[in-house]
Amino acid sequence: MKLDTRFPHPGPRIPVIGDVFGADRRRPTIHEMHLAETLGPIFERKLLSTHLTIVTGGELASACNSEDNWARALAGPTLKFRDITGAGLFTARTRDPLWGKARRVLEPGFAQAALRVYHDAMASVADDMISSWGGRTEVDIHEAMTNATLEVIARAGFSRNLGLFSTEGADPQVKDLLSTLEKVLSWASESSNDIPGIGHIRGMVQQRSFQRGLAGARRYVDTIVADRADGREPPRNDLLGLMLDTPDPDTGDRLPHHNIRDQVLTFLVAGHETTAALLEITLWYLATRRDLAERVVAEGRERGFDYQGVAGMRTTRSILNEALRLWPAVPGYFRVSRVDQQLGGYDIPAGHSVFVHALAAQRDTTVWGPDAAQFDPDRWESKALRRYPNRFFTPFGTGPRSCIGRAFAMQESALLVSRIAAAYELELVGDATDEPPMRERGTLRPEPFSVRITSRGH
Repeated sequence: MKLDTRFPHPGPRIPVIGDVFGADRRRPTIHEMHLAETLGPIFERKLLSTHLTIVTGGELASACNSEDNWARALAGPTLKFRDITGAGLFTARTRDPLWGKARRVLEPGFAQAALRVYHDAMASVADDMISSWGGRTEVDIHEAMTNATLEVIARAGFSRNLGLFSTEGADPQVKDLLSTLEKVLSWASESSNDIPGIGHIRGMVQQRSFQRGLAGARRYVDTIVADRADGREPPRNDLLGLMLDTPDPDTGDRLPHHNIRDQVLTFLVAGHETTAALLEITLWYLATRRDLAERVVAEGRERGFDYQGVAGMRTTRSILNEALRLWPAVPGYFRVSRVDQQLGGYDIPAGHSVFVHALAAQRDTTVWGPDAAQFDPDRWESKALRRYPNRFFTPFGTGPRSCIGRAFAMQESALLVSRIAAAYELELVGDATDEPPMRERGTLRPEPFSVRITSRGH
């Protein structure tokens, strides 16, 4: 079977070059979401000889999640992250035996019993962050959520305090890690939509600018691993201890230290970026919708902030889910066809990859109803969900390669959002818009914004 030639595409299509005017390097997936309004639930973008099939309809996107007919494909921005995280869980190839070993070793580290242990570390970050806001009238939410999520991962995962909320400030190596991350995230997004050739040249230039920082970040993480492995730090009940001390239940092998380094970098990079994006979006809505903030405050007062209280915060988690539905931090993922098949009436040969556009599919009115573009946390109530039996919602990916840390991220997010709302009233600095202004750099995250804070005084 050959790839179908009948796909809709953005125009005009230039001979040889292709759909060069149908892409937006700065906001690629948002641009494609708008293209779907006219091109439909499946369309194509062509650059030179490369044909990118984009699936934006909820029902077709769900079909692509079938593990019988489709598999995960490592492509696009995710492939670029390998420059930092190597063979970590997020970027390792499924055929790499280290991926299976790491997944099996780490799964107990994200079970409910482990989350109970991590909760104290999460709460300590919330305490430090809220304390650091004392006496201030404005807070840079982008900076605060970046720092909070990095600290949560470091304290819960590796028993390290990065000093991001201390008066002394962070270690210079941590600052280098943040700078390197900023560069690779921007490159990951923009390079995936470059014209072949031009993008390669631009990539060579950008590679030189972050390779030095990347080497420093790897040395920093190698030191964390070596300090624990060589006994300079005592054993801890955390993710690092799990990776160092637990043999793979299938093979009996332990993870090599270079792979543990890749896993630590994966948690620091992918784990903090996606959770920070969710927190920023949620706080934007709380700062512009006082009714939502008051519901979160009331739930926190009723349930408290221990592990069990946060785990049962249905209202707060509905708000988080709605933020994830409208603005998934990972706005899409690639799937490769295992067999010759049809999708949406078009021929898809075995081996062809498609981009499942979660950002668009999670707003599809055919599966989420006519108000799909509106922010409405009440749609997550059990009775309301019955109205959407074919709903598409995959903010953490799909299949065996779905995000192992999703329960960790949701517990962390519910705790931080509820603690912030309980401590402060939030008001957006600047003019409010209907939706948060977004930017893309491999992930989808709000443009940096600040809020005015007023202590609730109790």
